[in-house]
Amino acid sequence: MCTEKCYGRGEAVSLLILMCTLFLGLVISGEGGEYVKEGMRLAVGCVIPSSFPFMIISDMYVHYGRPENLRHVGALFYRVFGIPPSGVGAFICGNVCGFPLGAKMCSDAYAAGALKREDAQRLIPLCNNPSCAFVIGGVGVGMYSDVRIGFMLLISVYAATAICGIITRRNVTKSCNCSDNQKQNYNFVESVKRAGINSVSIISFICLFSVVCGILKKRIKNALVLYPIYAFLEVTNAVKGLSDAGAFSPVFGLSVSAFALGFGGVCVGVQSSCFTSSVGLKMKGYYPIKILEGILAGCIFFLLYQI
Repeated sequence: MCTEKCYGRGEAVSLLILMCTLFLGLVISGEGGEYVKEGMRLAVGCVIPSSFPFMIISDMYVHYGRPENLRHVGALFYRVFGIPPSGVGAFICGNVCGFPLGAKMCSDAYAAGALKREDAQRLIPLCNNPSCAFVIGGVGVGMYSDVRIGFMLLISVYAATAICGIITRRNVTKSCNCSDNQKQNYNFVESVKRAGINSVSIISFICLFSVVCGILKKRIKNALVLYPIYAFLEVTNAVKGLSDAGAFSPVFGLSVSAFALGFGGVCVGVQSSCFTSSVGLKMKGYYPIKILEGILAGCIFFLLYQI
């Protein structure tokens, strides 16, 4: 009896998925191809060039870097944020070089035994932010034609991250679960191969979310509804759309852009999960903290803009 029920339920779900697939294939197959091309152009033109070399460098840091080499910086970060010295490199690189590098470095440090599970999972949302170059150059100068806007957005994101780091400090553990995995020899060829595989995963998710955003844009004409949804889905399309939309006042559009940059979008979250899931880390508490970062970044930018 139970087997028949389970089989019937599974058959119904499979049929529903099949029908949705057929519907999407018939209705949006043509436009979906264009959105995939746009996603490929975005990934290959902007995202991968800024992330691929840093993935290789991050492997080198995890193997050759040592917490004692950053003892003074590590002590400061531990007092303020409760971040273990072994996680300082991931925190700094993730905030300067951009997502998903921070999540990768946290995952690698955990796999090497340099971070405890609780510390790594707490650190991931704090170091998964857009790069300085993207915020100042890409958004400030490229989209809004004002470098001051870029600096204000960057300050807002960093300030929001610092506040969240202080708020979540109570969850820190003081010890380090170091293991013999740190003594593994560094293999440059394997590092390049892993960076290539990870880049393909990132491209896949960017293309997927480009299709979703493109479909929504064609069917939702109200900018006040569309671009806030974008801000939850994918940061680049969100900020680009907000900079072009004339339906918003400057302060509102920029504040939502600050939210999108602080949150990073679901697309960045699933890109990060490619690294965390491979080492057994869970994205526990990631989205609540990132949403809080986004809200704080939007509020901080609003105040800076008024000043």
